[in-house]
This record gives sequence, structure tokens and C-alpha cells, in this order.
Amino acid sequence: MPIPLAEIIVQPLALAPQFCTQVAAWHHQECERQGLKSTLALRQQRLQLHIQGKAIPQTLVALLDEKIIGCISLVNYHSSTQQKNNGTNLSPVWLSNLFVQEQQRQQGVGTLLIDNAVNYVRAMAMQELWLSAAEYTEFYQKRGWQISRRTRLGGRVVNIMRLVLS
Repeated sequence: MPIPLAEIIVQPLALAPQFCTQVAAWHHQECERQGLKSTLALRQQRLQLHIQGKAIPQTLVALLDEKIIGCISLVNYHSSTQQKNNGTNLSPVWLSNLFVQEQQRQQGVGTLLIDNAVNYVRAMAMQELWLSAAEYTEFYQKRGWQISRRTRLGGRVVNIMRLVLS
């Protein structure tokens, strides 16, 4: 039975901290699936940064009937060479950790989460959004993302993709 998307609430994890453990488990599961080094404790520790009220990092959760069915994160990857300009971090914002429970997939929940994340970043007056994708490149391309380059991550070839926000 299709999910009525109008009944799904997308909100920051900070407003639903009771789901931190579940989101951390999903993040850890996906990292392991992708061959990236991870521990559940590390994922839980990093998620604490997402509920401290800063604009980035941020995790949005999708709730249906007060149960979590998916999540998406927005993060900055900092490097020591990046400078700050008038207090604004110059590092790009990356879409990360899109996850939808298996029984709710292919019903628009992922697109709803992406749309909410894009709108969140647009509201910050950012000009672009980045992500890395292996299996789901076509999914993102259908939503306007373009491959910028290919690289290796965790022993796999991934596409680094960019969405220009206008």
C-alpha cells in the first residue's frame, strides 16, 4: 500500500532525539555495507553534533505515525587549508546518509527527504550541494545532480555529484 506523503513529517533530529540510536544504527549499517570503517559508538558520537542547534551538521528525519522511516544528513567536510571569510565557513555542504526503511522504499520518501534537505540548504543561501554516490547515481541524476568527478572511497569507485542551487 503506497504511503500518503502528505502524512510524513520531516523535521530535524534535534526535535526528535529519541530516534538518535536508530539513526546511528542506520548510518553504521550503511558505512559497513560501503566498506567504510565505522563503529556504532562513533556514529552515535557524531550524531550528537547534529542535535546541538548548529545549522550544519544537521540530520532530518522522516516520521510516519510518530515512527521513524528515514533520514538524511547535511555535513561539512573541513580541511586545514580552508579559510573562514567574515565568519562564514567556505567548505561545501554535503548531502549524506540518505536512508529509507526497506518497506517504504520506492514510494517517494527518499525524494521527500532530499527536497527538504535542498530547501534547508537553500534557506542558508548556499549555492551548491555535494554528495558521493555509487549505486544510486541515476536516482540523483533524475533529480538534477551532475557528476563532477569519480574517485575511490572505501575501496570503491564513487561519483562525486553536485547540485547547483538557483
